[in-house]
Amino acid sequence: MQQSEHPPCPPFSKGGHDPNGEAIHYAWWILGASIVIELFGLGFGIFAITTVYPYIIEAFPDWSRKMVFLPTSLIILVVGVLSPVIGWALDRFSIRRVFILGIVLQGTALYLFSHVQTASQYLGAALLLGIGMSGVTILPNQVLVSRWFHARVGLVNGVILAATALGAAIAPALITRLIEALDWRSAFVVLAALASLPPLLVVLLIVRDSPASAGLAPYGAGTVVAARAAGGLTLREAIAFPAFWVFAGAIFLGGMPCYAYNKHILVFLGELGYGKVEAADYKSLFFLVSACGRVAFGWLADRSDRRNLLLLQIVLIAVGYPLLFLVPTHPQILVPALVLFGAGYGGLLPSVPILTVHFFGRAHLGTLLGAYKVVYDVAAASAPLFVAALYDHYGAYTVPQIWLTVFAWLAVLLVVFGLPHRLPERTAPVALSQPAA
Repeated sequence: MQQSEHPPCPPFSKGGHDPNGEAIHYAWWILGASIVIELFGLGFGIFAITTVYPYIIEAFPDWSRKMVFLPTSLIILVVGVLSPVIGWALDRFSIRRVFILGIVLQGTALYLFSHVQTASQYLGAALLLGIGMSGVTILPNQVLVSRWFHARVGLVNGVILAATALGAAIAPALITRLIEALDWRSAFVVLAALASLPPLLVVLLIVRDSPASAGLAPYGAGTVVAARAAGGLTLREAIAFPAFWVFAGAIFLGGMPCYAYNKHILVFLGELGYGKVEAADYKSLFFLVSACGRVAFGWLADRSDRRNLLLLQIVLIAVGYPLLFLVPTHPQILVPALVLFGAGYGGLLPSVPILTVHFFGRAHLGTLLGAYKVVYDVAAASAPLFVAALYDHYGAYTVPQIWLTVFAWLAVLLVVFGLPHRLPERTAPVALSQPAA
């Protein structure tokens, strides 16, 4: 069925690796397509909403901070709730169809944001954006490249997620300048086109659901690493191991400060006296560092102990985030804090698929990542509202900053004392003697 849906591929390399002198393996074109989908789809999707928050506060002065920041949490919550469904569907149906539906819904939602007049319209557009984003966000792309790449899994996941961060880095500076030149409603019309047209083109022209549907073998098939991860545990089998829950806890606690700050940074800096364009440039710097961190940590994951890399990422978050306490009185601390914190934040997200394959294998990756995506998205959805509620109560960011620092250091303790380097050999996803897929 999948083969009939796809036009034939050009004559790319059919082996597991790029043979010398032959065309590049088609897996690298799949990676390029995923980069475009992440860069324009997710990068110009949810991060467009966070960039417009200062203008929403000005346009609707009667709205509480919780109402202003609610769309981000609603979007992420919808994505999280739908993640198990999407993960289940990705293991059974065409990824291309999931992409197309998600792109169309997301573009429609961004256009509707340009016509918002009431709180109910504001939240309705956010709800539709969350549904659409479920089909173009990180989960489908991680499953897609994990099918095509059986080697360099860390690097590939880092590159894809760097595209998300790069889109998030470009979006604040670009959108803020676009709004200043036009207005925020007109900017959303432009964003709807940017988030729709490039991803749709690459899905139609390049994306294939799997190497088998294109008559190819995965990149790196036949290696020892590929053999180890070719099989795998089901979700029911995986949740029987404490490592599954410890990793979930570290994702949640480590993600809380990341998703709180990246949604509040423009308002936080604005209250310290930074101009809108200047604050947007600092936010872009934060995500640019994050993009570099994702590629670097992904590359290192193919060469280093993956559990220790996760620990390093969370330590960077736990050390970098509290430095923001000093910014009001020592502005020179802002850039070092953004660099440390951004690097840790950048490494955390690619660690989710990398360590999932490392611990539990690839056979049921869609379902497993769907479960972990719920954990990550609950943190991402609750963190901005948690901070907004405490801000409304205390009138400042100090108290929520203390709480988020505690969460980050609890994540460090979880990894140090609870997460093994590898599951016991008798429970490894597949024996090394098993032939590669």
